[in-house]
Amino acid sequence: MKQDIAMKYNRRIFPLYKGLGWDPLFYSAIIFLFLTEVKGIAPAKVMYAESIYSLFLLLLQIPASILIERIGSRKALILGTTFATIQITMMIFINNFAFLILAYFMSAFGNAMKNIARNTLLYESTKVCKGKNSFGNINAKGSSLSYALSASSSVITGFLFVINPYIPLILSSLISLLAVILAYRFEEVEVEKKKSTPIVETIKDVKQGFKFIIKSERLKALFLFTSIFVGVLMMISTYEKSLLTDLQVAPQYFGIIFAALTLVQCFSVRYQDKIHCTLRNKTLAFIAIPIFISFIIVGIVVNMNLNFSFTIVIVMLAYFMHHFFRGPYWILKDRYITNFTNSNNRAKILSVNNFIQDIGEIVIKFLGGVLLEYYTTSTSYLIIGCVGLVVILFVLKYMKKRIGLKPEEYNKKDIEYEGSI
Repeated sequence: MKQDIAMKYNRRIFPLYKGLGWDPLFYSAIIFLFLTEVKGIAPAKVMYAESIYSLFLLLLQIPASILIERIGSRKALILGTTFATIQITMMIFINNFAFLILAYFMSAFGNAMKNIARNTLLYESTKVCKGKNSFGNINAKGSSLSYALSASSSVITGFLFVINPYIPLILSSLISLLAVILAYRFEEVEVEKKKSTPIVETIKDVKQGFKFIIKSERLKALFLFTSIFVGVLMMISTYEKSLLTDLQVAPQYFGIIFAALTLVQCFSVRYQDKIHCTLRNKTLAFIAIPIFISFIIVGIVVNMNLNFSFTIVIVMLAYFMHHFFRGPYWILKDRYITNFTNSNNRAKILSVNNFIQDIGEIVIKFLGGVLLEYYTTSTSYLIIGCVGLVVILFVLKYMKKRIGLKPEEYNKKDIEYEGSI
């Protein structure tokens, strides 16, 4: 009974925690401008720093997984959110590239724990639930709130930036601190504590997770897709701001634009379950192909040097198209990865997924920085759109007979983790 109450309480406060702590408020819309215009860091170096951030995430995945198993999901979530708050505060005092890398290290350490602990804590709190209290729906509710709060805060972020560029970051730090307090409010749902496992044994367990994934055609296909697609999505987030800067869009409009884009995601994420139930194994193709087409549209239109107003309208429509399909993806990704997992292997599989995903981010963000060294943002958009569309079509073809099948259609190696038997 006590555990049921704890699970119910966690389900109730999770959306609020994710709303405040998933994507830092007053931060994303102006951080590129803050680093390039206020701190004088070149756009290509910002992209390189983000690539190094992904490298830190990669290196910290296994230590994070070990730490979560030792201290539990709740404490790891508190610690991870605290480090994320410290990172936002550090950005205020950035004065060179090296200090930026240090801040990103703090962020990577915090997010490495948050990304796993958040999902494992929610999964344990919803494992017996269906319908509105299921993992996917509670997670989607938190995402919707995050998008709504991001949109409302972004509207004024650009104007605050014009008044004083430090105000948005100060507000972001304070709200992230509130997310830390909310993390303290979660209950640990596992009543019986697991026997402490030696670090060598834990590393061995993670290696078993890698071996399982190598044998699982389903997870290999899924992780190949996420490593490429997530890397592109994260890189394009910076490209969007760089392109608006190239088009000489005023800083105060950045917040309004990204508020509108966030509302698009807030709207579309509500349909993640319907998209999945309708399209099944065609879901990821339905999401990915239009996004790469939107990149191609942006690259072509901006490079044609057409009327400014016409160009802005087309770019905004392409951005809307991208974010409409982007919104449901994050929820569906978590859903597909945690399918067929249990409490013994879930953290390991999530950790391995993040590990592989980070490799993709490192490579793609680095390539994104190289493109910005030699080409304009619009030309880089066109290159990424064309090359990315070809690559993702090959990956989707590989996935066709491996993802979205009925449980009985999978080989046992695809869904049964030997380490948990």
